[in-house]
Amino acid sequence: MRAFSFRLERLKKVRTTQERVARNSFAVALTNLNHTEASLGEATARRVSAREELRHILGSSRSASSILTAQRVTDRFDDLVAGAHLAHTQAATAADGARATWAALRAKSEGLTRLRTARESEHRREYERFLARELDEIAMTRAAGSGNYEIGRAHV
Repeated sequence: MRAFSFRLERLKKVRTTQERVARNSFAVALTNLNHTEASLGEATARRVSAREELRHILGSSRSASSILTAQRVTDRFDDLVAGAHLAHTQAATAADGARATWAALRAKSEGLTRLRTARESEHRREYERFLARELDEIAMTRAAGSGNYEIGRAHV
């Protein structure tokens, strides 16, 4: 009987490689998401600080130029927060897409692994049946050669 061979082995290797690449892409996307999340937090903190400064200026100074300057700075921080929020949203979308791709490829890879295991088990059972038939043939040949045709019966 032939040795076990899985005809989809090359496909399994390709799927495993694709899954590993997708997992690495997801890791990169997740790292990017963490960085954009940190940037968003930092931009939000700066905006809060700028607004506090604006409140302080409004409370202590009546100069129109200082109020306009503080308002422009606050507006810039608002724009920074909006940009950071947009980058965070895009990074979250990319991470979700990378996760979905990885999960789909992982499922395909696991499916091939289960198929290989099932085929290998089936081959092993078939090989054991083959060996049992061989042993039966050997036993029948020996029994025929010795003239003992009553194999397995107790002599009384």
